[in-house]
Amino acid sequence: MRATATAVMEGWFALDLLVEGDRCRGVVALDLEGGRREVRAAHVLLATGGAGQLYAVTTNPGESTGDGLAMALRAGVAVADVEFVQFHPTALHHPSAPRPLLSEALRGHGAVVRDARGERFVDELVTRDELSRAMTSRMLDQGVDHCWLDATGLEDFERRFPTIAASVRSAGLDPTADWLPIAPAAHYLCGGVVTDLDGATSLAGLWACGEVACTGVHGANRLASNSLLEGMVFGPRVVEAIEAGWEGPRRSGAMRAVLDGGTLLENTTVSDEAWFAYSPRAQPAITSRQALQEAMTCGAGVVRTDVSLKATEDALGHIATTPTDDGDDRDHHELRNLLTVASAVVTAATARAESRGCHWRADHPRLDPAFHRRLLHHPALDSAMTPTPSDSAPKERAK
Repeated sequence: MRATATAVMEGWFALDLLVEGDRCRGVVALDLEGGRREVRAAHVLLATGGAGQLYAVTTNPGESTGDGLAMALRAGVAVADVEFVQFHPTALHHPSAPRPLLSEALRGHGAVVRDARGERFVDELVTRDELSRAMTSRMLDQGVDHCWLDATGLEDFERRFPTIAASVRSAGLDPTADWLPIAPAAHYLCGGVVTDLDGATSLAGLWACGEVACTGVHGANRLASNSLLEGMVFGPRVVEAIEAGWEGPRRSGAMRAVLDGGTLLENTTVSDEAWFAYSPRAQPAITSRQALQEAMTCGAGVVRTDVSLKATEDALGHIATTPTDDGDDRDHHELRNLLTVASAVVTAATARAESRGCHWRADHPRLDPAFHRRLLHHPALDSAMTPTPSDSAPKERAK
């Protein structure tokens, strides 16, 4: 069936991009009754957020399953920098999901990080990725799953950090007297669907903004609060560009890597033939999701090696060919999206045989100038994609 509506379709779930004649014409979606519907549009904007649910511990909500990124990968749209996953080092180690964040401000005001023996082992003011690596190494050495943040020496904690105080007290902890259990948590995907500085992707009619996009502003390691830039700046720029009549990407931002001929990786998708298999003994999609998260956390998380990435690739292959009993429901498709994005992350992390930003290869710990470039996932580069020169426009930009 085909739906053409201007209303908000709340509760619907987008499955794939609808591509016809080298242009995005809408999406295929599940409606509230589970039926597949075509939703057609002259322009499609991906604003689906990140993919923190790739990992067992994350600050992201349960809906952050990389849906927009997965749809783009399956449609052959240019994607880059997905190996750069930023982990926040001081997420509260607590069963709640998403994990509450204990801000850098605590360490900036004197809180210290301690290991299982209560020893201070790291400079708390290093960057997020450095602290996450130091904590992960110490946790592995000591066979534990968390460290401690000691903020008991901070004065006026309740007044200076009321939100954090409320969060940890709701977990049954007193920040003025208790050490707070912490562990690195997947926090932000620095890469995504490649766009120019107006949100145009390599597929005509498709736009992206927010965490799902790779605009080029983050590089290999996002600065704290730069996510605000993605929403407050690039969201409005997409709207202005569409209103101004832009068609196709300009040579700006991360899109330069595509238009100038970047380094291509193999396309990474999940075979629909294997994916929609069914077995009477199939396991729930949520069980496979947990197996994926464990595999990604162990092998493609804070610290990576060629061996760990190969093991993760094998685990993903097994999960992809294990039928689920959820049929055509949302859990099933979220798992499909997680597998698509996980495969892309592992492929890029394996190819980038160096350590840069928040991508750390223990077997290649140094920066390699040869990798001072973006790694692109099989973009649809053909004569149909005609870039608009950056110094000209079809009409004046909307004010």
